[in-house]
Amino acid sequence: MKAKYAGILSAILGSICCIGPLLLIALGLGTGAAVIGRYHWVFVAAAIGVLAWAWVKHFREQACCACEHRAMDGRGINLLALLFATSLVLGFAALNVSSYVFAGPPPVATTATADLQRAVIPVEGLSCMTCEIPVRHALRRISGVKSVYVSAATKTATVDYEPAKTNPEQLVAAINSTGYHASLPNK
Repeated sequence: MKAKYAGILSAILGSICCIGPLLLIALGLGTGAAVIGRYHWVFVAAAIGVLAWAWVKHFREQACCACEHRAMDGRGINLLALLFATSLVLGFAALNVSSYVFAGPPPVATTATADLQRAVIPVEGLSCMTCEIPVRHALRRISGVKSVYVSAATKTATVDYEPAKTNPEQLVAAINSTGYHASLPNK
């Protein structure tokens, strides 16, 4: 296998955990996002391993060509593919890490009203920024939900809702329909 193909494979592996759930949501298969999310670090580790192997392969091919005093076929495209794959893999790995490093508290409600209540719902299985998207999407589809903040770092969904239109049980059911496991918040 040429180094550029291994680089492309590493880019695909590195992006599966972030792009895969978005594609599944677009296809209406949001529950599959939770399955991919559970193994996101496996995909990232595999991508880094394949990428490292691709770079070693590239440098070995380069050294072999230098020993034989011949030009390396496709040297420019191999190098370009490996640099592109490296930037993608590192970018997606940073995206996974950033959800933990830069996680902040949920936004504070600007005006407290009697018609809104806030529920902080624990959600198991959230592991990165992309995992937050299906949960946020499912909660926003519920009538009476005014704002949603989902955090993989704290593994919670903070929801402001109208108690006359919805309740915490419906919110938990919506989250569970995405494939992640939510439970009623402790009072």
